[in-house]
Amino acid sequence: MSTTESPTPTVNQGIKRRREEDDSHDYKRQRPNAVQPAFPRLRKLFTSLGEPSRFALPESILHCAKSFTSTEVDDEVAESLFSLFVNISIEQPLKVFSLAASLQCVNSTENTRGAALLNYLVKRTQIYINSGDWNKVKLVLRFLIVLKPIISNFEVIFGFIGRLLEKAIELKSLSARRSALAEELYRVVLLSLPYLVVSDSSDETKEKSTALFERSKDYKYSADKAGELLNPFVDGEAPYKVSDSLELLQTQLISLVDENWDLPLLYDYSNIIPASEIVKHSIEEFQLPVELPTSNPSQSPEVFLKFYINQQVETTPPVDRIESTIFRDLLTDTLINLNFNRHEVARQLTWFDNFLRPGLFAPREMSLEKLSQAKPGSSTWKPEDIAVEAVLAGLFRLPRSRLKPVYFHSVLIEACILAPHAIAPVFGRAIRFLYNQLEHLDVQVIYLYADWFSHHLSNFGFTWKWREWTEDLNLNELHPKRVFIRELICKELRLSFPQRITETLPDELTEFASEGDDVPPFKFALPDEQYSEQSRLILQNIRDRKAPDDYEEVFEEIKKKSEELNDKADADAMVCEIFITAIVHLGARSLSHVESWIERSLSVLKSVCPERDAQRQRQVVKIIFNYWKDQPGTAVQVVKKMMNRKVITPLSVVEWVLIDSVVDSLSRGYSWELLGFAIDRAKLLIKEATALRAAETEEGGSKPLEVGRLKEIDDSIETLNTTLHHIFVTIVKELSRPVQGDAKNEETIRWQRWWKEGFLRAFLRNYHADYKGLQEPLKNLGLTDMFILNSIEQTAEL
Repeated sequence: MSTTESPTPTVNQGIKRRREEDDSHDYKRQRPNAVQPAFPRLRKLFTSLGEPSRFALPESILHCAKSFTSTEVDDEVAESLFSLFVNISIEQPLKVFSLAASLQCVNSTENTRGAALLNYLVKRTQIYINSGDWNKVKLVLRFLIVLKPIISNFEVIFGFIGRLLEKAIELKSLSARRSALAEELYRVVLLSLPYLVVSDSSDETKEKSTALFERSKDYKYSADKAGELLNPFVDGEAPYKVSDSLELLQTQLISLVDENWDLPLLYDYSNIIPASEIVKHSIEEFQLPVELPTSNPSQSPEVFLKFYINQQVETTPPVDRIESTIFRDLLTDTLINLNFNRHEVARQLTWFDNFLRPGLFAPREMSLEKLSQAKPGSSTWKPEDIAVEAVLAGLFRLPRSRLKPVYFHSVLIEACILAPHAIAPVFGRAIRFLYNQLEHLDVQVIYLYADWFSHHLSNFGFTWKWREWTEDLNLNELHPKRVFIRELICKELRLSFPQRITETLPDELTEFASEGDDVPPFKFALPDEQYSEQSRLILQNIRDRKAPDDYEEVFEEIKKKSEELNDKADADAMVCEIFITAIVHLGARSLSHVESWIERSLSVLKSVCPERDAQRQRQVVKIIFNYWKDQPGTAVQVVKKMMNRKVITPLSVVEWVLIDSVVDSLSRGYSWELLGFAIDRAKLLIKEATALRAAETEEGGSKPLEVGRLKEIDDSIETLNTTLHHIFVTIVKELSRPVQGDAKNEETIRWQRWWKEGFLRAFLRNYHADYKGLQEPLKNLGLTDMFILNSIEQTAEL
């Protein structure tokens, strides 16, 4: 059950109230039913706990507790509430501290409910342990930790954390390479330690926590090689020391232990729950399976990203402080686990300082200038900076964000709408920081940045202070800053139309906003063209949905004329160009139109550009881009639809981008988009074929496959795997070719090499799991470039 589900309506909700002058005098006004069902009422109280309210937090906590204990609930409702509490701890972890305080008050009044809750939490934790969902284990375990005052045998929790640590050390010792499962367990252990002391700052708890941390040093963690590949900054020019998040956490905990675990993080709940009224309960031991499962076995190491540095004041915790990791962890879990309700996520991001100790943060919406004049000793940490930085870190996470990038875009947009005065300036500083670092950013981050910024501008009138960047138009055409401006405007055009975008740009940038005709002409059908008559007939045949045989005559006419006009011409290529251009022209009004025309003419399309003819396949991509030369974004979408209908193969698209396209194509957004889509499409075809084989051959199937059909599917899977391997070999081979040029174009050559290396680095990183069996083919390429060899070696650690 979701924690953000709308409450059940009351009985009188939706009844229209009549006016006194209504003609119907027999209307009887109904008395509103003030008694709401127990669960929806309690659910609303507990899920809003800690949010901005006219009541002080202690009052809200006590009111929730009193409402729970004064309401008679049966076992079913009680279990639903316990499930709700667990879901809150997972989906809205910022609320778990005030929730735990309220439930301790419940336990003081009705300790049977406290005992039942603890038993339920232990059972749910065990379920997550058995399924290998270690993130949920971390979050529900944290819930139990902050309920420490009502647990009599808390050594069970210490013992469980200790066993997780021992298992992590054991798994790491079994292999010289990194173990993703060991790292997950180790992260759960290290992130649990601060909360042990936050929940109970006694000397005994500090001593036990210190002992656990000292044992954790036996885990020899290092992500140096992988960290280089996951660093969003390249060329060794990062504006700050980028650290692996797990290594950083180790360092932060060393400082925390040296400070005797001094961590004033939470609101002081001691005055709410009198110590004399605390009733304690024992809990059962957790059982670790012999073979520990994991629900996310391929998780890569993660680096800790920052976007607010070198400012007048420090608006986010320094990376050597444990608070930086704790805040990032809480906000990231909210982002990921509550992703089904981005509006609620945005609300909690804008309010997140409400859930922690008063005075920990500076007042919201305070400018940097005012913060720089703040009294000595007062906090300068801006909650909006910390929250936005967490979202951006999720968006720019390499090799891939945990959720689709558009989700993070939407959360940021929602936050800006909810609190424009607080969030808009924060965005501005992040946007400028990234822009100033463009020549040092990873290529993938550049395109993620352009996607986000264009989406953001489309929701706020496409307005931006472009004049800040106009001087950069004097840079080399391949310089990342000039390329970014061009690609950003191209993306804006895909989200609007030229006139609207041009109105928002200074004159210096309007050259990037010209898109030519809305519907380019079908040049072959123009009256003065040599193939005019045949082209118009092809258009008519397509509209009339003629059968493939009906095209033979007109195709023969085109071939004959082509040979007459130029005896060296490829007659089949001319047929292909005219027919493909006709399809694209007929579908020029919208993507749904082109998809419809592709579907109607599928058999003819596949005959004029057969799958086995690599040259013809690549020609199709070229034809589409020639037709939409002024609107490459549209061309990309048409090529994708051709791939989806298996008219052209993913390999042909990769070869066109890397072999046939213009020399500066790697600085074009469409190249990045097409290469990624082609690889993902090739992987999807393998997945579909494998799923088909599994479905047809599984025991108890309705009709087992015949031997011949089974072999056909196996052959298809083998061919698809070979094609995927060929794609990776082509990428490495073509991107490793030296850039040719002369001394006059030295800067252009340097930037061409920069884009090539950036693309190669990104694709090796993103698809490292898909080319692990290609070491020998890659070695046979005779690679000598140390950049490429080092990148391939680094991917082995992901």
